[in-house]
Amino acid sequence: MALHWDVVAAADLTTADIDAMFALMDLVYDGMRREAFEADLAGKDEAIVLRTDAGRLVGFSTQRALSVRVGEARAAGVFSGDTVIHPEHWGSPALLQAFARRYIVEREEPFWWFLVSKGHRTYRFLSTFFTTFWPDRRSPTPPAARAVMDAYATALFPDDYDAERGVLAYRTPKDRLRPGIAGVGARDLTNPDVAFFVARNPGHALGHDLVCLCDLAPANLKPRMRPILLGQPCA
Repeated sequence: MALHWDVVAAADLTTADIDAMFALMDLVYDGMRREAFEADLAGKDEAIVLRTDAGRLVGFSTQRALSVRVGEARAAGVFSGDTVIHPEHWGSPALLQAFARRYIVEREEPFWWFLVSKGHRTYRFLSTFFTTFWPDRRSPTPPAARAVMDAYATALFPDDYDAERGVLAYRTPKDRLRPGIAGVGARDLTNPDVAFFVARNPGHALGHDLVCLCDLAPANLKPRMRPILLGQPCA
C-alpha cells in the first residue's frame, strides 16, 4: 500500500488530524494524555504527515526549528518530537524519506538533527542510514558535538536532562512504549547497536529518552541509502 506524505504547519492541522494523531500515539504508547499531547504539539512548528491512498492518517512526526548559542556561534537544527507510524506500516521508509527530503539539503553550515530515542528502533535509524551520529558505540562523542547536544537538551528539557548520562530521565510521569513494543529480547541484543542503546539508556522501558545528534548533510548519508531516502544514485 502506497503512503503519501505532506508537511503541515502545526497551526493548520485539523481537529480530525489531531484526533488521528493522538489515537496513533495512544496505540503505541502507554500513559498518553490528550492535554499533554496537545500542549507538546503547540510547541512545534510543523508535522510531517503520512496518509494512505484513501486519506487515512497512519503516521506523523512533529518538528521544531532550533537555534541555540554554543560558545561564540549558533547551532541551527531541527528537533523531532512525537513520531509514530501505525504498526501495519512498520518497515516502511516513507516517514524517514519525507523527513530526508524536507531537511537533508546542502548547506554552508552544519544543520543538526536533535533526536531523542525512547526505543532501539528509533535509535537504529541513525546507525542504519547515517555515517556519523552520536552517541555511537564505535567512538566517543567529540566535545564539539557534546556541546551542541547539551545546549539543545538543556534548552528544551532543563528539568529532565541528565548531562552526565546523556538521557532525559523525566521527573514527572511520561508516556512510554507499550510493553510489547519496548521489549528487548535476547535476539535483539545480538545486534551491537541495540545492545549499546540499552546500555546507554537502561530506563527506556520507563519512558526515558537517549539524547542523539546527527548532521543532516547529504554527504553524511551512507551512499547505499541515498537512493532510498533522496532518490539520488549512490556516489
